Amino acid sequence: MKFKKITIALSQLLLVSTLSHADGLCKEADFWQSWFPKGEFVGFGHAPSIDKIAKAQFQFAQNYHRGNILTKDYSRALDLFQRAANNGLTQAHFKLGLINHYGQGKVKDLSGAYVHYKKAARQNSPEAEFNLGLMNRYGLGRPKNMTAAYEWFNKSAEEKAGINIHQCKVNSAGVKESQFNLAQMYHYGLGTTKNMKMAANWYEKAAAHNMKEAQFNLAKLLLSGEGITYNFVRAMKNYQLAADQGLAEAQLNLAQMLHYGPSNFQDHFAAYNWYQKAANAELSEAEFNLGLMNHYGRGTNQDYIAAFSHYIKAKDANIPEAYLNLGFLYHYGLGTPIDQEKAFKYFKMAARHDLPQAQYHLGLLYYDSKWLLQDKRQSAYWLEKASKNGIEEAELLIQTLAMREPEDTDLYISNYEAINVD
Repeated sequence: MKFKKITIALSQLLLVSTLSHADGLCKEADFWQSWFPKGEFVGFGHAPSIDKIAKAQFQFAQNYHRGNILTKDYSRALDLFQRAANNGLTQAHFKLGLINHYGQGKVKDLSGAYVHYKKAARQNSPEAEFNLGLMNRYGLGRPKNMTAAYEWFNKSAEEKAGINIHQCKVNSAGVKESQFNLAQMYHYGLGTTKNMKMAANWYEKAAAHNMKEAQFNLAKLLLSGEGITYNFVRAMKNYQLAADQGLAEAQLNLAQMLHYGPSNFQDHFAAYNWYQKAANAELSEAEFNLGLMNHYGRGTNQDYIAAFSHYIKAKDANIPEAYLNLGFLYHYGLGTPIDQEKAFKYFKMAARHDLPQAQYHLGLLYYDSKWLLQDKRQSAYWLEKASKNGIEEAELLIQTLAMREPEDTDLYISNYEAINVD
């Protein structure tokens, strides 16, 4: 049983800050606090501070950028974010990084985006740190640098304190995508020494934030016992959580465990359901297994026509067993008309992957087929392979082929005469 592996490349960068909350009662000053700070009117003619101007510019830029209050206008947003940044508001640099990254209101500029993200990261912006990690990992606007990627992900993954635009102290939870990427860095030894215990630790943290890819990878480690204690129940729970969120690879692996796993866990009806969901996401392994379940009536009614349909969908994924089973269906006319030419084609494809049943049937076709010219040499070749791979019937057929070829007969006669002369 082959389980689906997954390596997620998270190319979408975070667009908004959603992981922070202010300490205590720190919040934006309202009208009365701004203009009557000590119970006395300061006067509309009182010049606002550069800090207040920067905040106002940032807030108007946000509205233009999002289009939720003002009409969306990236050009105006760009201008106001730049003004806010020039007035010392570091948080505006993260937005300028996004605008440069995606080319909103200006030409796309990845190098410029990197510069702005780095300025935002100085204020402990976890999203900016995450984006810097991605740009280094995948070589976006700069050469790949796994060591730098690891360092930025490490910074962004941890909970930390920062300052928001109102100069309030905020606590930011670790970015789950950073935690997942950090886990991958440890898992595969990218930018740091491979460490499966640390990989499992960070997958677990990201999984706790309900990240389906992390839940999937954590399940695999829980089953293999790499970096974490083996725990079948926890592994299945994480597969289930990821599968419920629509991760096709988790749906496939959960289906396989329900299909082939421990007898007390098997549930063929549930397996069939999860295979269907994974097949809807165009996973060929799921199509093949649906073919098997229809072929043998497990978790559903036996239906050779449905089995044939699923095997056909799986045939381009280089699954040897799909070739073998298509050969059977064509050979015996199950779910499709008999077609020995196609049966021969699929048996040969499967036989090249050393499947003994395919080798045996190839031997049969070469031995006695109305469609194929008889070839006792090829028949003996494939039957011998099948016999060595444990097909007893092949050995019996090989015995009936003995001494049928002229050169074999000549060899037998010469050996017989030599023995008698002695």
